[in-house]
Amino acid sequence: MPLTARQRSIHNKNGTKRSASFSKGKKTRKTSESEFLMTNAPSDLRSIAYPGGAVALVLLLVARITSAYWGHISDCDETYNYWEPLHYLVYGSGLQTWEYSPVFAIRSYMPLWLFAVPAKIFTFVTTSVTVFYTIRALLAILTACTDLMFYKAVCHEFGVHVGRVWLCLTLPSAGMFASSAAMLPSAWSSSLVTAALACWWRRRYPFAVLLTAATTLLSWPFTAILGLPIAIDMLIFKRHFVEFFKWSAVGLVLILAPTVLVDSWHYGRLVVAPWNIVAYNIFTEHGPDLYGVEPWTYYFVNGFLNFNIVWVLSLSCPLLLLACTAIAPRSTSRASFCAPYWLALMPLALWLAVFMLQPHKEERFLYPVYSMIVLTGAISLDCLQKMTFAVGTELFRWRKERERRHYLAYTAPLMVMCVLLAGIGGISRITALYNHYHGPMTILREIPSYENGIENVCFGKEWYRSPSSFHLSEGYRIRFVQSEFNGQLPAPYVETSNATRIIHPYFNGQNKGDNRTYLSPSQCHYLVDSDIGSPTTLQPAYHKDSNQWEIVSSVPILDSNKSHRIFRAFYIPSLSNKNVVYANLYLLRNKLLSH
Repeated sequence: MPLTARQRSIHNKNGTKRSASFSKGKKTRKTSESEFLMTNAPSDLRSIAYPGGAVALVLLLVARITSAYWGHISDCDETYNYWEPLHYLVYGSGLQTWEYSPVFAIRSYMPLWLFAVPAKIFTFVTTSVTVFYTIRALLAILTACTDLMFYKAVCHEFGVHVGRVWLCLTLPSAGMFASSAAMLPSAWSSSLVTAALACWWRRRYPFAVLLTAATTLLSWPFTAILGLPIAIDMLIFKRHFVEFFKWSAVGLVLILAPTVLVDSWHYGRLVVAPWNIVAYNIFTEHGPDLYGVEPWTYYFVNGFLNFNIVWVLSLSCPLLLLACTAIAPRSTSRASFCAPYWLALMPLALWLAVFMLQPHKEERFLYPVYSMIVLTGAISLDCLQKMTFAVGTELFRWRKERERRHYLAYTAPLMVMCVLLAGIGGISRITALYNHYHGPMTILREIPSYENGIENVCFGKEWYRSPSSFHLSEGYRIRFVQSEFNGQLPAPYVETSNATRIIHPYFNGQNKGDNRTYLSPSQCHYLVDSDIGSPTTLQPAYHKDSNQWEIVSSVPILDSNKSHRIFRAFYIPSLSNKNVVYANLYLLRNKLLSH
């Protein structure tokens, strides 16, 4: 754990002379970083309690696997761009979006195959919905492992106290709950970037470069931005030119080459998917602005919802570091082997600067820096403790003991209060999300198994709530009926071996809907409807038409327009139920097509 200059001076006054007397006449050798961390720790700092690797891993696994089984799909892009193509690779049926059309080819099949292979194995022993949750659990386990790497690296680079605060803040975080088991490139990049930064801080440069290459080429190309500080450190500060370019080349060969081969086979032509997505988002006139354009305040509000006071502390980190340096300059000094704060925290600053300026804003876009948000929050809290101690030594009796005692001995209540407040806020948010939006994850469970032909399960105005084809047994297909939504919806893959190469005329890059992809309600064996909003010609109240439709089951779903803004965002016992309004999400069976 890196120590401040003040901590080292305390130890030197108390123990250096004594240890030196035992080493007279002996040949000395250069100490390693780990030896430096142990021998330069003051006695009271060595007794700080913090979770070891095994305990931390168990805590992280519990938190992340909880997310896998109780979290909902918060973004329909996750369903249609990843779970549905994965379902096609595993079962031979699913929904295809325009991004997977050979005309555009901006999504890669390569990362999906990394999940399709184990999923195919699971299909021999369990049902498709169990495969779904098993894959989510696998994602959660991988996230927990990279979080453990990050935790250890934070303890090494920023100190044990910052590390344990990071762990305490990340476990109940609503943001980490949402991202840790998501089937999204931004979520995969979150784990890969977390691991890359951990390897960088531990001076394991080859792995840092390879993991950066993996997140860039295999997951999300834009995360190359997050590797810039690693490149600066290796090329400018450490002068590791050969090592940097060698491992970059290795990453290209090991990752890009197989990705190009797999995608070119699927699309039937030469395809470099990472380049295609960059070209579409940057070099086209419309680019991403067709979807999710939000005001400049979006990330500020969303960040508070997912991280509450941690988000405020994170944004305040630069100012608090400057203030801490001014008030207690020795407390912010760094060990010689540590990167300066400005470089170590640059990934978060770069990412926020780039994405806050983009008109297209979505919650998932910040997933890759979620661990960094929690880290800067922990550093800010540490700065507040150090400044409190510095001021206290001037105003109170602390001054008499400041040479013998550590700043944590006096400021621990401040840390505990902030951690508890952040934890309560995170759990409150997670509970609200589960109560309000978990219903769609269970709505299809009442559909019976059926193997005599193909039956259609349709979505209309609730098209964005589909939990994916993994929640249906063999013989059922998800389809859409027309609604007030006039954008482009997915269409079914042709159920042939070359479906990924077939070009459909109704796919386009301008988000224009096409009636050729819809079914008539009379063709639907089952239909998902809700009583949210007022009925229209295109969105009639199907659940009230008892002549054609029978209600099989219903689950509660939040009616956000009728609910209080605060109480729909956070769960507050006894108050939330009085200030939010729930509607019903219905699973209907077509009486005219009943078998």
